[in-house]
Amino acid sequence: MAQGEVREFPDRRFPDLVADQAARRPDAVAVRQWDTTVTYGELCGAASALAARLRADGPPDLIGVCADRTPTLITALLGVLGSGAGYVPLDPALPPARLREIAAEAGLRTVVCDDLGTRLLADCGLDLVPVGAAGTGAAQPCPASADDIAYVMFTSGSTGRPKGVMIPHEALTEFVTALADLADLDGAGVMLGFASIGFDASVIDLLAPLAAGATIALAGPEDRTDPTRLQRFCAEHRVSVAFLPPAVLPILDPAGLPDLRVVLTGSEAPGPEQVARWTGTGRRFLNLFGPTETTVLVTWFEATGSWDRPLPIGRPAANHRVYVVDEHQRPVAPGEPGELLAGGVGLALGYLGAPDLTAQRFVPDPFSAVPGARLYRTGDLVTAGPDGMLHFLGRVDRQVKIRGQRVEIGEVEAVLRRHPQVGHAAVAAADGPAGTRLLAFVTGEATPQELRTFCAARLGTAMVPAHITVVAELPLLSSGKVDLDRLLATVLTAGDAAFAPPATPIEQQIAEVWAELLGLARVGRDDDFFDTGGHSITAMRLVAALRPRLRRDIAIEDVLQGRTLRAIADRAQAAATLGDEQPVRGRPPALSPSQQRLWFLERYSPDAAAAYNIVLAERLRGPLDAAALQTALTAVAARQEVLRWRIPDTDGVPHAVLDPAAAVPLPVTDLSALPAADRERELAAQLSAEAGRRFRLATDTLWRTRLFRLGDDEHVLAVTAHHAVFDGWSQALLYADLAAAYAHGPDALKPLPATYADYVAWRDERRRHRADSDLAWWTSHLDGAPTVLEVPGDRPRPDEQTYAAGYAGCWLDPDSTAGLHQFARDLGATPSAVLLAAFGLVLAARTGQDEMVLGTPAVDRRHPDFEDMVGFFIDIMPLRLRAEPGGSFAAHVRAARDELIAALAHPEAPLERIVQAFGLGGQTTRSPLVQVLFNVFNFAAPRLDLTGLTAEAVPVPAPGSAFDLTLYGVERDGRMRLEAVYNSDIYQQSTMDELLQTLRQVIVEGIADANAPAARLAPSRGLPAPVVPHAKVRPPKPDTVITRPPETATEHAVAAVWCEVLGRDAVGVTDNFFDSGGGSLAMATVQQRLNRLLGRDLRVVDLFRYPTVRTIAAHLDGAGHGTDSTDDAVEQALRRGAARRARNRHRTATEGEPQ
Repeated sequence: MAQGEVREFPDRRFPDLVADQAARRPDAVAVRQWDTTVTYGELCGAASALAARLRADGPPDLIGVCADRTPTLITALLGVLGSGAGYVPLDPALPPARLREIAAEAGLRTVVCDDLGTRLLADCGLDLVPVGAAGTGAAQPCPASADDIAYVMFTSGSTGRPKGVMIPHEALTEFVTALADLADLDGAGVMLGFASIGFDASVIDLLAPLAAGATIALAGPEDRTDPTRLQRFCAEHRVSVAFLPPAVLPILDPAGLPDLRVVLTGSEAPGPEQVARWTGTGRRFLNLFGPTETTVLVTWFEATGSWDRPLPIGRPAANHRVYVVDEHQRPVAPGEPGELLAGGVGLALGYLGAPDLTAQRFVPDPFSAVPGARLYRTGDLVTAGPDGMLHFLGRVDRQVKIRGQRVEIGEVEAVLRRHPQVGHAAVAAADGPAGTRLLAFVTGEATPQELRTFCAARLGTAMVPAHITVVAELPLLSSGKVDLDRLLATVLTAGDAAFAPPATPIEQQIAEVWAELLGLARVGRDDDFFDTGGHSITAMRLVAALRPRLRRDIAIEDVLQGRTLRAIADRAQAAATLGDEQPVRGRPPALSPSQQRLWFLERYSPDAAAAYNIVLAERLRGPLDAAALQTALTAVAARQEVLRWRIPDTDGVPHAVLDPAAAVPLPVTDLSALPAADRERELAAQLSAEAGRRFRLATDTLWRTRLFRLGDDEHVLAVTAHHAVFDGWSQALLYADLAAAYAHGPDALKPLPATYADYVAWRDERRRHRADSDLAWWTSHLDGAPTVLEVPGDRPRPDEQTYAAGYAGCWLDPDSTAGLHQFARDLGATPSAVLLAAFGLVLAARTGQDEMVLGTPAVDRRHPDFEDMVGFFIDIMPLRLRAEPGGSFAAHVRAARDELIAALAHPEAPLERIVQAFGLGGQTTRSPLVQVLFNVFNFAAPRLDLTGLTAEAVPVPAPGSAFDLTLYGVERDGRMRLEAVYNSDIYQQSTMDELLQTLRQVIVEGIADANAPAARLAPSRGLPAPVVPHAKVRPPKPDTVITRPPETATEHAVAAVWCEVLGRDAVGVTDNFFDSGGGSLAMATVQQRLNRLLGRDLRVVDLFRYPTVRTIAAHLDGAGHGTDSTDDAVEQALRRGAARRARNRHRTATEGEPQ
């Protein structure tokens, strides 16, 4: 036996402890959430009014609380407790069916709700009381006794139904008092409010701080799920005490939280390496252990220094006692394993409505002389060391912890058995690199996807099996129990039994490349490329590697549609034979169409330039050799030629200039003298400024570096590059080159087989053969599509397109992320297609448009020579989506999949040519055709690995928004991250937060029910369909059709330049530049030449506003400029235009149509 210290604690109810704090310090802040604060006086006033309203209905018993994570949640909890009732938490994140089941088990009649809770429980037949409801009468003490229920926390139950743990007021009061002593929590403290309301850790950080007079820094839904935002939240709220689950410890940076002095963790074993990370400089690290049935805490251990073994769970907390016993309830010797029994003030009353289970788990204490003393059988297997220190070994029953949540395997089995097409079910827990997961085995006719959907609607996400196998029968042991080991072995060896090796030479060659690309030991005939870890970008790399090896015209759609080795090989066998595919060498350097577009945007609006900055920042810990780092950066620039490009123009035509190799500057900013908190704030400010500093394409090298010194062994390396020379894939290549050169010197970087200029030349050659046919496909495909996607904004759209950026983000939990991948596999799609379909449904509901065009980037690295090359290999493809309210989610995913495959099959028509074909170039308030971008990164975030150093990415906010809205999807550590970068001149943060929450809900509900109709997943907001323009091909007006000819000298000058640039014999004063075959790049050339010809200072945007000869001439004349441009200049322009037309006619006659 071990007994914790016996301490006195107040004989008062929790609401009265909080009222005492309010009486002493009414103006002290009780709850803060960013800019929202609630004082103790305000909190107790609102809670007292709510308590009076609840008491008005009669003596309360149990009352539910269902509210979002705002300060009103704390008001609801305190109000229910103050009424004398016990609260039952109903977590809004649970499936509605689970909420209804808990409400029914608890016998609830009343639930206190905010707006979110009201929507979730609207059809449950419960009395829903708003948090702000008020009764009459003065505030009064809590009428509950010490033995009355304070709260009922529902946990997973082995019987297949959730079990409610009843915690009395005495136990709650003892716990909040003990925790304040343990964590040194007082009126000066700020405690992070992090835990979910349905998890017993919420008592630690949503209730206990109030009894101590501390401030709760209440993390909202996005703050809890976004590591970057959580870090900033804790820093800005100056959190001093935090309960952080073990999974959260590795994703936060302790150095950036100087105010945090006490770290509490628990719910499952923390990694021992976290102790050294979090301790030091006086910070305490406490490992708490205790089941819900002991009011959160039964033992604790304070760790310091370095650990390389599991942390103990410690010794008993104050007013608690523990025993370690064998199966006959006899104490075991020190060092022997046994079940942990717990007793003391914190014990629960038992399980709600389950007297038999209560009697089974809460047993008389045979070791105590106190009448009525009880012990709780925890089911935890532990051992006690010679010093009395307890160590956790595992479970003696079928209960497991998954991501900190206690799961009864029996409950999962019971839910599976309730499916009408399931005969028998067995579930096992298996450990893996990603943690513990559930594997289910069932007999019957149901499919795994049907069962996943069934479970997701009835269980918490942690309880949905990660893998479900349908078997003919469940094998049994001689005891009659299911042989789980045999089932698990069957799963582990099934792949070997079903493996079919490559059967033909072409299959063998594809399998070799496939295996090397994805890091696999082997690939079988029936293996699916995407099931084995492939995605759209690795599919492109597979094609790039196979084309020269097979000498076949294999295309990306052959992989996307074929999927299996057998089918891909069949398609490759049927493909045309290729000639020599060596890249065409490009000297002097030319620009790709995408680079030309970025050059134009800088001319159109200098503010746009920063929106195309890419900023990488890495925190480097360890002894850094700054000179070696600069030498390595110089070696990278010498190898990657595009990093030495500039993009000036000659007579309005942009071109590239390659500067000679030279030392890369690495300026150092020393922040080490600043206090820790100021240092991090200054670093964030300087990184933000670095991100927003624009490049001048004509004169600047288009990447730069800076080193921030934070201490002797801590630095941050910032690399900023313009998108014109860098894309997302380039980051991994840059990091690999930098690591090699830093470790082994510049000679470690061998010359690349080609240059970026070679890529442009090779691509131009490919497009010479396919551009016209691909453009014809795009114009046919998009004919009649809306060219504007008007997502309703919070502010009027500016007269000119702006690029101010805002940011929002949210996470899919690991179960939902795994479900996303499985759902995609089941439909023969990719996760990108699932996200695209969901995004389209959300946008359709918000805009009233059932048809829309979204842009998505396409990577063009289709030759092996370009795989290791830094550069801009991106085009924007306009995707046409349709939303059918009655169509199923699965149907929308298939449509999105087919749209992506079709678009990728026609890569040779750049967006600029598509826009030009529809005459859409004259936009001034928004980007033409594509205003919303969809971008899913199908590769892991690269890691910088410098010898002797550890590197950790430092997030930097986007410096600008190139589109109205860009949705990013990126998977990190098994969780899908959804991020929105948006134009903050149009949208507010709250609007984008709500959009992402809706999107997450659509994804989760859609993958849970493939047949769910779109109208149910994303209900229409009742907006009328907006009147928007639609795409219609506008062929260039022939030279023979002339409207009214120019009259004034300025009109003649403008017309002459138009003819020269467009290669026309004549234009009329009412001709529209874009209807006449002009595009944005040609318009920039017109601007340059008119300014030189007339000595004016026209902006490109002026030409977009006045797109006819007459209107631009009138603008020039009305601006107060003279109109006496020389006849000689006009005549020279006409002669140049005639000469250009003659050259084009000659080229057409000898080579075919010009590209």
